[in-house]
Amino acid sequence: MKNNIPKQAILIALASAVYYVESLVPFPIPLPGARWGFSNFAVLYSIVEDKNLKNALYIAIFKSILGSLLSGKFLSPTFFMGFSGSVIATLIMYLALKTKKFGIIGISESGAIFNNITQVTFGWLFIIKSAGIYWYLPQMILIGTFSAIANAIVVKSALRSVKP
Repeated sequence: MKNNIPKQAILIALASAVYYVESLVPFPIPLPGARWGFSNFAVLYSIVEDKNLKNALYIAIFKSILGSLLSGKFLSPTFFMGFSGSVIATLIMYLALKTKKFGIIGISESGAIFNNITQVTFGWLFIIKSAGIYWYLPQMILIGTFSAIANAIVVKSALRSVKP
């Protein structure tokens, strides 16, 4: 549960780079603000490997800030939606881990669902100011499900490759 700064720095750099690349790849479904969500693998990895909420929050916060700076979206409405979703998802994934009732896929899925709920709620309260934005939620959760599974597979693979 110690603070491993070099590992955090590597995870933040990887997640920020993936965040930036995601911003360059067109999303196949015409859903405003939708992203792939693959940069969240680093947060999931930190939660599952380190079991340290503080480390995971650092990664979530800094990958959101650096990724949005690289993609030119810093302090935009989508930045605030993504940032809030990432922080809440990190907290939820940590709680899911602590219950010891979920595997990596379940932890990742719980984070994805709460990320989407948080983003839509943030959009409703501060940006759109219309509950109509909740019509996007089922589509976002469906897309998030696939991203969460992909992130869990990447993390499982990484954990297998770094363990003796």
